[in-house]
Amino acid sequence: MTSPSAITLPAAGTTPLLATTELQYASEDNAYGYGWLLDSYKNFRTAHFGPKVTDGSLSQNWVGSWIKGTSTRYDIVAGGPVTGAATGFERKYTTGQLAKVGLSLGSPAKGKTGEVAPSGILPGVDGGWSAWSLHKIPGAVTAYVSTADKVRWGFDFSQDGPADEDGIPVTESLYSIAPQSLKAGKSYTKKVNTAVFGPAVTSGLGVLRDGDNIVGKLPLVADGRGNVGDSAYSSVNTVLYRNGKKLVQNEDPLSGVVPMAVPSGAADYRLTTSMRRSAKLSAVSTRIDASWTFRSKHTTAPTMLPVSTVRFTPNVTLDSRVTAGRTASVPVTVQGAAAGKNLKSLTV
Repeated sequence: MTSPSAITLPAAGTTPLLATTELQYASEDNAYGYGWLLDSYKNFRTAHFGPKVTDGSLSQNWVGSWIKGTSTRYDIVAGGPVTGAATGFERKYTTGQLAKVGLSLGSPAKGKTGEVAPSGILPGVDGGWSAWSLHKIPGAVTAYVSTADKVRWGFDFSQDGPADEDGIPVTESLYSIAPQSLKAGKSYTKKVNTAVFGPAVTSGLGVLRDGDNIVGKLPLVADGRGNVGDSAYSSVNTVLYRNGKKLVQNEDPLSGVVPMAVPSGAADYRLTTSMRRSAKLSAVSTRIDASWTFRSKHTTAPTMLPVSTVRFTPNVTLDSRVTAGRTASVPVTVQGAAAGKNLKSLTV
């Protein structure tokens, strides 16, 4: 006998954006998933048939997204290991069980719209669903998200441009706010898509050598809060020099997917890149120039090379401005190999 599925929110007048549940089976060699993608949980019923799964290989997750008005969202993710598919699923959430996240959505250009998608990540669950909502930017969105089952929440943001030939808005820039655990009843603030835009060197991001290939994997337009992302651009010119001589030139914005073949012997390298983007997309950081020097030779495994970058993080408005006639401080931080005690000198 099947039983209904229902999620109750501490708010009236919400409109469902997404409802989904998925079963995942994982063994040492393979993983399989099966689920349902719905508009809402209304009239959705489930039941388990067959023997129980007792070896810990089965899990089930539930995702729900709703919007109230134009700027308030409710998003829940629940689930974990199970011994069988749920026979019905009911959760009644109170305000005290949710975390409140104030999202400040920037726009460095006028007349734009943006989209937001909270993404809940459960331990041991591969992937998941999230729902996008459209908003005017600059603007603000309040997201109430679930906190049980050790879920961590990240937030994806896109700045939209004019529609393409199919009537779909073109994504001009895309940023991800890194996932974190949030506590029930607590309030948090996040800011995205504001200046100063520039390269970021963080864990897993930088310049990598794999054998006799060098690959630049650097977000050139990480935003002022350090959120990693990407942007449309007008032109890019990337050049790799070896012992002072030009070795490779391409139009890759250090995306991490274009390897540059180099000789195996040790040498001094200089990697330069210059990106330009339209002021219609962003009135700030329309040109980004960066250069790194390092010494390198053949590696037997993928190896991160010692590169660094400087980040500028002034407090700006959502349209990436500061108030005229007032003193504005510009904090400076170093990322990468030269951070902390490794910093020899810094001049701004």
